[in-house]
Amino acid sequence: MLLGLDSYSFHLAFARHEDFSCDEPIDLFQFIDRVSKLGFHGFQIDPMHLESDKADYVLQLKSLADERGLFVEHGIMSVKPEDIIAGIHVCQMLDSPILRTFIGFDRFSPATNVRHELEQAKLDISRSLKGLQDAGVYLAIENHGDVTSEELVQLVLDIGDPHVGICLDVGNSLCVLEEPMQAFERMLPYALTTHFKDYMPGMTNFGCKIYGTALGSGMLPVKEMYKKIVDQGKLDKLILEIPVEAESAVEASLAKEQQAIEASIEYCRKELNF
Repeated sequence: MLLGLDSYSFHLAFARHEDFSCDEPIDLFQFIDRVSKLGFHGFQIDPMHLESDKADYVLQLKSLADERGLFVEHGIMSVKPEDIIAGIHVCQMLDSPILRTFIGFDRFSPATNVRHELEQAKLDISRSLKGLQDAGVYLAIENHGDVTSEELVQLVLDIGDPHVGICLDVGNSLCVLEEPMQAFERMLPYALTTHFKDYMPGMTNFGCKIYGTALGSGMLPVKEMYKKIVDQGKLDKLILEIPVEAESAVEASLAKEQQAIEASIEYCRKELNF
C-alpha cells in the first residue's frame, strides 16, 4: 500500500481558500517538495491549487513528481462533461489514472431537489463515459457532504461502468448525518481512491460543528477502517486528507497544519505499519 497526501491538507499554506490568507503562500512545486521530504509516495491535487491546465505548467509538475519518484492523482470540482473532459486531459499529462471529483450541491438548502441533482449527475457522467474509457482514466466521485453513501453507491451502480467509482472520504458521512463505519462499509467495494482522515465533533455557541484532526486524534475508527481497506478493498494507495481549522494568528495556523500532517504520517508508520 502506497501513502499519498491530498494537497488540501496544506490548504492554509496555499491560502487559496476563503478561510485563510498569508503573505507567502506555497504553490504546487513547493507542495511536491514537502510531500517528498515528509516521506509520502505521492499526492492528489486539489483543483484550487492547480494554477493552469496548460501543458508547459502541468508537464513541469509531472517532471518534478517523476524526479522525486511520486505518483500523482488529479482532481476537479464538477461532474459537467466539459469539466470532466478538461480533467481527463490534465490526467493524461500527469499520468494520473484517477480523476477525483464531486457533485457539489447544497443538500440542506430548501431550494435543493436532491433527486434532480442525482439524475442530472448521472446524465452528465454518462455523457463523459467514452472520454474516460478512451483515456483509461477512472472517475472517483467523492462523498462531499452532499450525497449519502447509499445515494452515491446507487449512482455508481446506475451508471454501471468500471471507469466510474467512489473517492471514499471516511469522515464526510458525518456531514450528512450518517454513522461513519456503516457508510464506509457501504462505499468501500466501489472505492477507487480515498480521503483518509480523522474528525471530531464539538459544541459551539451556534450548535455542533465537525473539525479535522490528526489521524488517531478524532472519533473515527481509522485503524479498523484501514484494516478493512487492506482486507476487503481493491486499493493500492491510501490518500490522506488532513484539514485543520485556522487559529487567530497566521504563524500558529501554519504550524498547526504542519504538525497535524506530521503527526498523521507518524500515526500511519506506528499504527498502520507503513
